[in-house]
Amino acid sequence: MGSVRICEGYVPGVVGRLTELHATYYGALWDLGPTFERDIAEGIAAFVGRYQSGRDGLWTVIDERDTVMGGLAIDSRPDSEAGAQLRYFILHPSLHGQGLGQQLLDEALAFCDRQGFERVFLWTVDELEAAVHLYEKAGFEATDEIDPHTGWRTTIPYRLFERRREW
Repeated sequence: MGSVRICEGYVPGVVGRLTELHATYYGALWDLGPTFERDIAEGIAAFVGRYQSGRDGLWTVIDERDTVMGGLAIDSRPDSEAGAQLRYFILHPSLHGQGLGQQLLDEALAFCDRQGFERVFLWTVDELEAAVHLYEKAGFEATDEIDPHTGWRTTIPYRLFERRREW
């Protein structure tokens, strides 16, 4: 893989490419099907539609052909007291193991700290060991809260992770 760069903010094609990356990676890994792809597309599109720079965060990894190869979002959810949600974190498999995931996460959490978010949370599955390792290294703690999501396959046990800061 050639050189890549991380861009902050909206870039054209981000909705389609992040959806495609989720569908081709996670969808194939767990045979999740079209409902998963639709749900991801709707969620990313809704986030991008309400995205406000400075309030929300959006980072994309762009290759030398200006193709979105990964990304991550911080959804501030201004209508909620739940805190900011880390969402849609994915990298093309050709970029795994190069430190880009750590770099994306570091930039996103620095943004959260600058914004004064006391709580940042995310949902993930225990099977994604590399991602869980990154989250724990960044100060996230697994909670006992499990969402046994059954809409995409028999059972996907999503675990809530939280990172709390007191200011």
